[in-house]
Parts: sequence; C-alpha cells; structure tokens
Amino acid sequence: MTVDIDWEGMDTVAPEEPNPFDPDRHPEEHAAWEKQTASARAQVEAARVRQREELVRQREERKARYLEEETERELIRLKARAAAQATYDEEQAVLAKAQADDAARVHDGASFLLDLPPTPPALWGKGEDILWARGEALMIAGPQGVGKTTIAGQLLRAVAGISGEVLGFPVEPCEQRVLYLAMDRPEQARRNLARMFADAEEEIGRSYLAEVLRFWSGPPPTDFAADPAGLLRLAQQHGADVVFVDSLKDAAVGLSKDEVGAGYNRARQLALAEGVQIVELHHVVKSGADGGKPNNINGIYGSTWLTSGCGSVVLLWGDPGDPVIDFTHLKQPMNEVGPLRVLHNRETGLSEVFHNEDTDVMVLARRCVTDGISANEAAGRIFSTEKPTAAQVEKARRKLRELVKQGLLTERAETGGKGGRGHGTRWFAAAPASWMPDSEASDDRHER
Repeated sequence: MTVDIDWEGMDTVAPEEPNPFDPDRHPEEHAAWEKQTASARAQVEAARVRQREELVRQREERKARYLEEETERELIRLKARAAAQATYDEEQAVLAKAQADDAARVHDGASFLLDLPPTPPALWGKGEDILWARGEALMIAGPQGVGKTTIAGQLLRAVAGISGEVLGFPVEPCEQRVLYLAMDRPEQARRNLARMFADAEEEIGRSYLAEVLRFWSGPPPTDFAADPAGLLRLAQQHGADVVFVDSLKDAAVGLSKDEVGAGYNRARQLALAEGVQIVELHHVVKSGADGGKPNNINGIYGSTWLTSGCGSVVLLWGDPGDPVIDFTHLKQPMNEVGPLRVLHNRETGLSEVFHNEDTDVMVLARRCVTDGISANEAAGRIFSTEKPTAAQVEKARRKLRELVKQGLLTERAETGGKGGRGHGTRWFAAAPASWMPDSEASDDRHER
C-alpha cells in the first residue's frame, strides 16, 4: 500500500510559543508546559523521520521492480539474440559448404594430385619449351633501351589475336580483353607500340582494336602493394583476362623492401587466382663493378618476392639501342629456352631470333659431319665461353637431346677416344650431307 505524504512545509518549524507560566511563581506549571512542548516536538520529529523512511522504502521498491522487469526483458532479448545467432551460423555453414564445393580454387585430393597435364598449359611456348605458362606471371626484365616494351608489344599483338607467334613460339589469344598499364613513360610506350599496330586497322579493323584492347596511361589508381586487391579490381573493371604491367616500379613504391615485394606478389596472386594472366616489365641491378650482365635471378631489382612469385623470368641484355640483344631464360616453368640472340627491327617494331652460325647447334653439328659435337663443345659455343660450367654443359645436353626428339640430331656413344667430362656422347646431324651446302658438308675441321 502506497502512502501519499505531503512534504510541503515539513521542514518549516512553527514558532515557539512563549511559556505562559512564570517559573518563579508557578514552577510546576512551567515545568509541565516545557515537558508538553518537548513531547509535541519529539512527536513531530518522529513523524517526519517515519515519513522519510517510507519514501525511501517506496523508492527502493520501485527501483527493485524496475530492475526485475528490465532484467526479464534483457534476458528475453539475449535468448532471442542467441537463437538468432545459432540460426544464422547454421545458414552460413550451409552456404559456405556450398560455396566451397563450387569454388574454383578448391579441388579434391585426387583431381589436384593426379589429374595433372604432362606439361603446363602454355600461353607462350610449345611442348616443354614454355616461356609463359597459364596461371603464372611472366616477367620481362632488362636495362633501359633493350626492347622490353618491344617484346611486350609483340606479345600484346599475339594475345589480342592479331599474330600467332613471337620469336617463333606460338601464343594463345585472350578470351576476353587485354589491359595494358602504360605507367612508365606512357607516350614513349605509345609510340613504340603504335609501330607494331600500323597495319592492324587495315587487317582487322578499328572496331576490333577498340573492343579487345584497353590502355591505362600514367600512374595506377592505387599502389598495388598497399592495396593488393587493386590489380584484380582494375582488370575486372575493364573486363580483361590479360594484364600487361609496364612497369613494376610504377605499380608499387619501394620494391626493394620485402613488405612491398610481398604486398605486390599478393596482388599478383589474387589476380592469377581469378584467371587474370599477367606480363610484367621490370629492371635489373648492376651485378658487377662494371655493370656486367647478370648471370642469375639475383640480378633482378627489388625484393626476392618479386621473382619468387613469377613462373617465368626472361632477361634481355644489351646496350640501349642495340639491334641484336641477348635473350636469357633465368626462371622456367619447364625447359630453359635459349639462350637466344634477338634481332629488333626498328622500322616495324617486330623482333626475330638472330641465328649466329658460330653458336647455332644445328650449324655446328652439320659442320662436324664425321666427328659430331659433344655437350661440352656445344655448351662452349652456346654460352660463348671456353670453359663452360657443369650446369651449362647439362643445359647444352638437354638441348641436344631435345633436337634428337625432333629428329634433327642423332646421338651415339663416342668410340674414337674422345673421352672426358662432357665428351663421352656425341651428336650428329640427322640430315644427309646432300641436304647441306658443299661449304658446310666439306668443313669437318671446325674447332671444338
């Protein structure tokens, strides 16, 4: 039961009435009056205390009821939230399982391990001689002015379906569209590429070029190392399944730092995982005091993660403007291609393999009709050295045996006493002498 208390005026004390009795003349009456007055005041004070205690009690009761009601409501909300979370988790688990079963990146153990093709599918190459494998980035590296954009432009023509091969190796055309990120000196790249497409309008039409090719000019919209999803996002925005990155130094700032190299590699791998094929142009460092040609992957500038994430790395080497440059396959998906000498045609912008009679294995074999050539001799000529390394000899042996598979050479053990490392087995031209010019057929004195 709630008692309504009117507190108005409770703190007001009535003025004390004077004692009507003279303490001297009527001491008993005076004392009785004082006692009565004190008792009345004590009763008033007691009533005031009871009223205050009752108010506090009522307030505590209201607070207790409120807390009890709020607790019940919060408990209901928590139970509802927990039930909703459980239902949501079940739905997400079902959805995640369905997505996992359909995800392109998820494979069962049997198909992933056992259903491998004998050779990686090649975007640029033939057989086991693969320069660019599907699902793996290709890096074309070299110093300034040796034709990185020239080779990239010919690959661009080929993946766009305008030409079928580059440097004698077939190229698979794109299925959707090609995006070329001309970030390094875009106007110069534009002039270089334009030479290669001078006859494209007449051959295939302007509308085809407008539909299949897209060019981005200048710095990228984002630093791909800091924003790894940026490369894939840009490719998807333009509907491209092939992207040329010209060049890496413009795609991410600070490539010598491992965190930047790892960040860009993540951008590259995200794009590759979604079916976007990538060609990258990059630079080298001076590997010697004289700035000589790098002889291994360590000559590529920047963090190790840049080359570690590539499937294939090609090195172009020469002086700026050289018409003939070295083409070295530093990292390979399968066989090492080359080394080659490449001739750039400055008028057309196209390139071809430059066949040097002093280094061409077939020419050497045909010159040595009687004795043939050994792996050691072939390595010395191919790599232009008097003392080839064991690795160079083995590379030459693989190249000779590949030519045997193609029916161009024959292989047999040496029986004329020309033993020694790399000399035991010799290779001979499979073509009869009548197929060769007299000058070649009669020259069996070729120095080995």
